[in-house]
Amino acid sequence: MSRKQSRVASGLSPIQRKACIVLAACVLAVVISFVLAWILPQSLNLFGANDSYDPDLYPVDTSLEAVLKDASADDSYITSSLFVGDRTALALQKDGRITLDQYAGKEDLKISNFLKESCVAFEDDANTYTIPQAIAKMKARRVYVMIGSNDVDGSVTVDEFMNDYKQALQNIKNSYSYCDLIACAIQPVVKDSENAAQTQTLIDQFNQAIAEACNEIGYKYLNLSEVLKDSKGYAEASYVDTSAGTLNAAGANAVLEYVKSHAYQTDDTRPDTDDIPKRAAQAASGSSASPTPSATPTKFTANYAVEDSAKGTLTGNGKTGVTSLEIQAESGAQVSVTAVPAEGYTFYKWSDGVTDATRYDVVKKDISVTAMFNDARVELTLDRGDSTIKKGESISITATVKLGGKSYDNSNVQWSVNDELEQNGGTFTFTPSEAGSYVVRAGIEINGTFSSAQITVTVQSDPTAISISGTSTITAGGSTTLNANVQNKQGDVTWRCDETSWQATGDQVTFTANQEGTYHIRASNNGAEAVFELKVSAAPTPVPTPTASPAPSSDSTKQEG
Repeated sequence: MSRKQSRVASGLSPIQRKACIVLAACVLAVVISFVLAWILPQSLNLFGANDSYDPDLYPVDTSLEAVLKDASADDSYITSSLFVGDRTALALQKDGRITLDQYAGKEDLKISNFLKESCVAFEDDANTYTIPQAIAKMKARRVYVMIGSNDVDGSVTVDEFMNDYKQALQNIKNSYSYCDLIACAIQPVVKDSENAAQTQTLIDQFNQAIAEACNEIGYKYLNLSEVLKDSKGYAEASYVDTSAGTLNAAGANAVLEYVKSHAYQTDDTRPDTDDIPKRAAQAASGSSASPTPSATPTKFTANYAVEDSAKGTLTGNGKTGVTSLEIQAESGAQVSVTAVPAEGYTFYKWSDGVTDATRYDVVKKDISVTAMFNDARVELTLDRGDSTIKKGESISITATVKLGGKSYDNSNVQWSVNDELEQNGGTFTFTPSEAGSYVVRAGIEINGTFSSAQITVTVQSDPTAISISGTSTITAGGSTTLNANVQNKQGDVTWRCDETSWQATGDQVTFTANQEGTYHIRASNNGAEAVFELKVSAAPTPVPTPTASPAPSSDSTKQEG
């Protein structure tokens, strides 16, 4: 055979090595993609199955008087009701579930535009009207307010939303005082919608606040969440058109049935129901027919004032810092006025019961109201400063409250110790059971202003006492065992001797004295000290052992003889 005959190489060629590296990189990329797409999101609870929504976090108190309970009504109840608001109300009117004459609103309406948006039109009328203005023209028997579905994107806080919401309710009532007013829960979102947990949590907050506001200012609340939510707290999927995020036919029918089963029946106090215009999808355009001459617009006077110029001013009608405003307005016109409290004061309410500083009035008659303010100069002081007491002792602290420099009732002062609420009252007696440092705080809220004061109470532990036992006399070179008897011991007992450099630690020690004399041995613990006196006598001098003299020998005796 030829020596040039080829043979199989034991290693890989450079091209094969590069191919293996590329293949390994591809496999690694697939693995990383899998981890990022599936394993990591699941571990971080990013999938809907592991969302963080808690349906019990912001519950509506169904025991509130405002929340409508079971009360049946027939179809005529729906016919005599008006549904106003955003896409939820529109869903009821869609496909004729309610008529156009039972609806007023706009699909994308937000609460901030409720009083501003002219979105309601009538037949043979070139004008459009805001919802409150339209309600007055329609002479509604009862009004169901369905607004908020477009406000749950996180762009407004609960407080901001509720400020506008209460203004909307009040303006509806001001525009047509004969109607019954029912605020409805904002419809829930389906579980697989974008940011479902976050959005539904915000909806629950809004609904809780709406129910509480209705209870506070005297309107009714329809808890639609009861019929529209599933067992997980999200929208019942079969009730929602997911492509539009609105109620479908089944959802709309469920709402109307719930309205009938939770009816609010009252006496009809409307003075007349004549001349109610027919609704139109849009305002009428110009007509070739001869126009009917318009009647001279009716004008009314709206008077606004403050109860005391030292407490606040008014802003409105292009003016600021004034104590009174007189506005001439045509019937149906909307005016807004804001009560501005002076420093040290807070707005209380308007004389007609409106509790928001900024009011929007649809003028249908003469108005005369006064803005009222409360003193917010709250001062709370305590009759004691930082104090030190012993464990088991008590300390009584009294709070003095002043409002506007004058004495004020202190019975509602709240007391806490280390941020734990203890009691209400003018005086608080603190009896600690353990040594340590305690912050005793008193606080009170008056007219929306909170004032507080605090002291630090240092509680000392029981005093430490020491006694020493042991043998008090020894001889030089001897030792004695000493015992420290300690009450309320803190840490180790330390020992030292005044006359030597000896030191020791512990409850029992041994002391050795090499020289005679008096020794003062001290035991210390937690600032307490005891002294033990040890007397050391000289060691006895050893007695020498006598040595016997040698006996005389016989030879010596003989010689001496």
